[in-house]
Amino acid sequence: MHMSKQTVARNAAGLVVAALALSACNSTGPSLGRSAPSPAAVANSAGIVPDYCPQVSLREGTAILRKGSGDDLQYIASIAATTRSCRVRDGQLFMEVGIAGRLVPGPAARPGSVQLPIRVAILNAGQLVYSQLGQQPISTDPAGGPKDFRYVDRAIRIAVPEGRSLTVYAGFDEGPQNGAKRPGS
Repeated sequence: MHMSKQTVARNAAGLVVAALALSACNSTGPSLGRSAPSPAAVANSAGIVPDYCPQVSLREGTAILRKGSGDDLQYIASIAATTRSCRVRDGQLFMEVGIAGRLVPGPAARPGSVQLPIRVAILNAGQLVYSQLGQQPISTDPAGGPKDFRYVDRAIRIAVPEGRSLTVYAGFDEGPQNGAKRPGS
C-alpha cells in the first residue's frame, strides 16, 4: 500500500503528540493521605492555552543527517515530523517542541549507539530568544534495521511575544561546517 509523505508525517506527528500526552501522566508514588488538587488549581498551575502557538519549521539542510558515504556510510537519520504545544503562565510562554524521525544503518554501521545532535531555536521578530542543542541517543544495530526516534525539548520558557512574531526552527545541528557561521545562530 502506498502512503503519501503527508500521511506518514501526520502519523509520526500523532505518535509524538501521544508520547507528549503519556509523558504528562507520570506518577511519583502514593499520595500519603493528601487529597488531589482541584481541577481549577491544576488549570492555574499549568497555565492557559494561547490563541497563538507558532508552527515548527525545518531549516534547509537540517532534516537529514548523514554519517559517511558510499561503502563508508554509517547511517542516515531523518526528521519525519514535528509538533509543539504552548501554555502561557505568569507572562511566560512555555513550549514543548517534539521531533520524530528515523535512523537507517548503512553498510559501515557497527552495533552500539550514536548521539543525534538536535537543535531547537526560536526567533522573535528576527532576534534569537532561545537556542538549545540536545542529544538524542539511538542504537545502531546493522542487523536490527531502521530505528524510530523521538526527541522533546520541554525547557522552552520565553516572554510572551507581542503579536505573532515567533519563528521556531528544529533540526540536526553538528555545528558550523568549515568554520562558517550559520545565519540566525
